[in-house]
Amino acid sequence: MSLKCAIELGIADIIHSHGRAITLSELVSALDIQPTKTTGLFRLMRLLVHSGCFNKTKVNGQEEAYGLTAASTLLIKDKPYCFSPTVSVFLDPCFIAAFQSLSSWFKGTELTLWETVHGIKFWEFMNQNPGINQRFNEAMASDTEILTSFVVKAECKQIFEGLGSLVDVGGGNGSLSRIISEAFPGIKCTVLDLPHVVANLPEADNLKYIAGDEDGLKILKKRREAIASNGKRGKRELKVNGQSYSPTLVSVTTK
Repeated sequence: MSLKCAIELGIADIIHSHGRAITLSELVSALDIQPTKTTGLFRLMRLLVHSGCFNKTKVNGQEEAYGLTAASTLLIKDKPYCFSPTVSVFLDPCFIAAFQSLSSWFKGTELTLWETVHGIKFWEFMNQNPGINQRFNEAMASDTEILTSFVVKAECKQIFEGLGSLVDVGGGNGSLSRIISEAFPGIKCTVLDLPHVVANLPEADNLKYIAGDEDGLKILKKRREAIASNGKRGKRELKVNGQSYSPTLVSVTTK
């Protein structure tokens, strides 16, 4: 909860914009909070320093000030590698509430913890709550950007050599496929996810979206059948509903 508070207050962004370690009084002023909350802010920062989120130094020879660490650098919102959306969404009350009822799930008959607490499956809940669904997709996109920064580097390019197409099953808003499609224009990327996830997303010449979930199972089953029956050729060719993907890399994104 302290980390969630720091993200919502934008403390890492404030220190980053400050350009150097920031004193407690400067932080109170930058946050525009009541001076009576200074002691509370001191306790919050003490906990976050102890956990390694921020560090503490002395300025002007004696006054303590707070600086960024490798961990809190990942919370700066204008940086390409930002974990703030991920942390924020998974500390949302709807997620926290689920884990408050873990014992009830063990004693109940529901298949998932989410159904025990919210009465419906996870993706149905997301479909009915566009606000949290958007935040969840933003969190997944943020996480994907960190992954793809390594995937598309020169030393990893051999992974994609010879590929004509790529199918990302459960690929969310297509952040991974979009980055790959831009880095490798010769690969035709297809993202398959639930209708409310891929609705109205911008496509490109080599990036397309397909709405559905059963088709995802068909893709994987066809892939398995092809590998089992055709040997090396099976690993190089895939057909779904009459459409060929050859050669193809099938990525299954788990959430």
